[in-house]
Amino acid sequence: MAVLKTTQVQLNTYQDISLMATSYAPDTTPTATILYLHGGGLEFGQRDDLPTAYLEKFTAAGIQLFTFDYLLAPEVKIDTILPVLRESIQVMLDKTPHATRVILMGRSAGSYLAYLLLRDGFTADGFVDLYGYSGLDYPEFRMPAEFYDSFPKVLPMNAQALIQRQPLVAGEMKDRYPLYVSGRQFGTWLSQFLPSMRDVAAYSLTPDDLGRLPRTLMIHSTNDPDVPFATSEYAVKYLPEATLLPIAHHEHDFDREATPESLAIYDQIVTFITAIPVGVRASA
Repeated sequence: MAVLKTTQVQLNTYQDISLMATSYAPDTTPTATILYLHGGGLEFGQRDDLPTAYLEKFTAAGIQLFTFDYLLAPEVKIDTILPVLRESIQVMLDKTPHATRVILMGRSAGSYLAYLLLRDGFTADGFVDLYGYSGLDYPEFRMPAEFYDSFPKVLPMNAQALIQRQPLVAGEMKDRYPLYVSGRQFGTWLSQFLPSMRDVAAYSLTPDDLGRLPRTLMIHSTNDPDVPFATSEYAVKYLPEATLLPIAHHEHDFDREATPESLAIYDQIVTFITAIPVGVRASA
């Protein structure tokens, strides 16, 4: 494979924090543009987390991909994360005015942010949702999650000590994952990023909201221990043009590493994107 053409792009700032994007460009004029949001429970992760083999599949198909920073919780809440991210994306699109076939793509919490962006008026030609969720009103999110009982306990007071004084846009798993684990063990995860627990509905999509989204490809493990498969089963009922690809797997992020199985799934993502007509956008 050819060396990936990458460019680091400075976007906007929040306080003294610069938010960046990485551009992965094909050798030819792009035929589609992916705006990618990483996962990490809104609390950890970083923008350039896709294995190189996936990036090469996109660029070989003539698809340009932009990966975005976004502010992490709990240092800031989602009522700040979302508008700052929206501004970041707009700055990037202003720098690429001729982008065609704009596709939002997210993994897990990144998909959740994409759902909110689309609900709030961002227009896209398509959406790729990898094991994400369109709402928060699930018992698995509100109550202690059984899966995380097998992890060493991270007491809330110990998790509190991990919170930084300054906002972050990237967090190493070894440093930040305990925050997420604690939230899931004690049923406090939602409170770590919502302004108030009264805001669950405000940051969840209704059936009518889902009915206004663009054509969507959803991919989710049927035995996902972290984000229940039911989140995708719910959304696909109301999305106007969606395909749900169930994966017989027991891992949440089954595509963490490039394998023959995951590479075949990314082939399907490429096929989905290249089949979208140019200039068909979601309604605002």
